[in-house]
Amino acid sequence: MIIIIVIVTRIKWTKHGRKVTKRIIVADSIFFSALATIFIFDSFYNIGVQILYLIPYLILFLACEHISYMHSNRLISFWKDPNSGSIYVKGGTRIHYAYIIGTASRLIISVLFIGGLFASSREGIIHVDNSASVLATMAFDLLLMICFGLLIGINRRVLIRYNLIKEGKEEISER
Repeated sequence: MIIIIVIVTRIKWTKHGRKVTKRIIVADSIFFSALATIFIFDSFYNIGVQILYLIPYLILFLACEHISYMHSNRLISFWKDPNSGSIYVKGGTRIHYAYIIGTASRLIISVLFIGGLFASSREGIIHVDNSASVLATMAFDLLLMICFGLLIGINRRVLIRYNLIKEGKEEISER
């Protein structure tokens, strides 16, 4: 339930804007990283995905993170509050929706085929053999890695632009 509240709040912020600080950006990135890591760890620990697949997962994540970082400037906008001097940002809503879809679909696969995250029974709603559940998990893990990479890439861009604004190397409008 807490995860749903955090994600819904984050979507609202991407549409309407929110105050940002370095600490907030880093905390958001850590939260979403922890969430993705839980799912990936479950794949290796509980479902039986071979640890060797960690390499393509990481390559896909890093590629998507870099692509998102390179192209996210046009997706986000910054402004400064004239009264407080606080910096605000909005944008990247589609990337956040993609992350929600990637995470939710991975959770649904866990419930359908395995019975939940770190479930010891391995009896999901749909009964399939182990190879089918591993294959489905890997497919949705890859989707999660794509979405996670996109989200971390835009957060990296926000952090770098925030630092440039704070250092006076980038000018933004006041609202």
